[in-house]
Amino acid sequence: MNLNVGWKEFDLSMLFTGAAGGHIYLTTDGLGYFKGDDSHPASVWLDAWTPENTEATMPRIAYDENSPSIAYTTDFWLQNTSYVRMKNLQLGYTFPKNWLEKLRVQNLRVYYSAENLFTLDNMLINADPETTVERVSNYPLSRTHSFGINVTF
Repeated sequence: MNLNVGWKEFDLSMLFTGAAGGHIYLTTDGLGYFKGDDSHPASVWLDAWTPENTEATMPRIAYDENSPSIAYTTDFWLQNTSYVRMKNLQLGYTFPKNWLEKLRVQNLRVYYSAENLFTLDNMLINADPETTVERVSNYPLSRTHSFGINVTF
């Protein structure tokens, strides 16, 4: 969805992207595991089931790949990858022509632009919902902020 609005000398444009109905099956490579010196559990495991925390969002921590919480395939690990992302935002100001005559400039516009400002999703972990790799090991999206000037003489 692309939105463009203008008021007096100001202009604003926003581009949203998204998808619905996608799913990915997360593995221990994406969620982390608790085995050996190379373990790298995700912070979502801080809310794992224990006898004292029976309302947890995650199952009990498994220290072995034969544990029932890891070894059995369940739909718990099937993540909905539906999302909405603000892909681009740009806010600009075009100076009035009568201000520019003395400078011999035809047009002057300053703007702020941002890429990948936010993503709304329901993923268990902080991962790009567009990923197609169960390990969710692809590079994260870069958030970019920039300022610019357009001048026409």
